[in-house]
Amino acid sequence: MISKMPAIAALAMMLLAACQDVVSTPISADNLSMRATKAAPPTSLAVTVEDQGPLGPYKIQSDGLGEYVDGVQTITAEIDGFGNLQFGPTPLSTSLARTLRFDFSAPVDPLNAYRPDESGQQLWKIKTNPNVVAGTPKITDLGINGNPVSACYGSTVAHQNAGTSYPAIFNTASDPQSTNVYVTRTSVSPATWTMVSNGSCAGNANQAALYSEVVTARNPTLVFRGYYILSFSLRMRAR
Repeated sequence: MISKMPAIAALAMMLLAACQDVVSTPISADNLSMRATKAAPPTSLAVTVEDQGPLGPYKIQSDGLGEYVDGVQTITAEIDGFGNLQFGPTPLSTSLARTLRFDFSAPVDPLNAYRPDESGQQLWKIKTNPNVVAGTPKITDLGINGNPVSACYGSTVAHQNAGTSYPAIFNTASDPQSTNVYVTRTSVSPATWTMVSNGSCAGNANQAALYSEVVTARNPTLVFRGYYILSFSLRMRAR
């Protein structure tokens, strides 16, 4: 049995908010803290999920149907007014037109035999939280107004089937054995960015802390499932 990591108690509320966000709960810990700040208009995106990198296939891949476009085929893809990436099916969609593919075949502990149930995917989401690293600019502000071209961000990548949600956390502030994602502005006009799990951020490249939560339970509990190599790469362009 995999033991819980020491920081799990401190992480519980943050991770629960991430999981609930995936199951379309409209209010999360992130947006509660932001209500006092006036948001700018969101930046609508078209997102390409790369399937292959220089070292081989990524562990998080597309469904093979091309770009994921904001407002098309039930997709929300935007940098919201607070500078966070919000990418996934529109909350309360009646059907899932687009999916992601997840490969959990590379646990960091070779004795870890746990593998999430990848059948019947119902929901998924990739999001960032720039407040994880103090002073990190909004993604939309990278490369302009004196801000750096690249920065490290905390991120949650989560998906769910009929019974269980699986949030994977990329966040060295709460778990130094994971990594932060690395976002780079590649063009100002048109505005384009990349987001990768193996950039020059602190922590272990491509490594995320995986949890599970039985969403059908009356009082669901997050269970730490170990660390996994979950490499991914996104290309984002403003529309």
